[in-house]
Amino acid sequence: MSERWKAFDRIWVKGKTNKMVQRLMAKCVQRKLEPTEDNCRDYWMGYIRYYKDAHTNQEYHINPRKNKHIMKTLKRNRYDNKRRKTGKGKPPHKMGRRNQQKKRPIQRRK
Repeated sequence: MSERWKAFDRIWVKGKTNKMVQRLMAKCVQRKLEPTEDNCRDYWMGYIRYYKDAHTNQEYHINPRKNKHIMKTLKRNRYDNKRRKTGKGKPPHKMGRRNQQKKRPIQRRK
């Protein structure tokens, strides 16, 4: 477990009357999430990301690895919405390593 994970556990053990716990729960409510331990931990660790639906203009604050159904409705993959590379890139490999300049003409039968 990472240091941030352990730090969250130390904060959460202090109880719901703790000022830091109250602040984390308020941040989750502000992002329209239930103020549960899992959602607060995801926010604390930085897993909660902002997404906007292009068709309905609805805004989401979700963990993309836990909310796969919403990610599919947004038509995004799990990690990021990187567009495909449209550049020309590397040319295809030439089979047989033949030099195109030395190509002989085809001799037809008579």
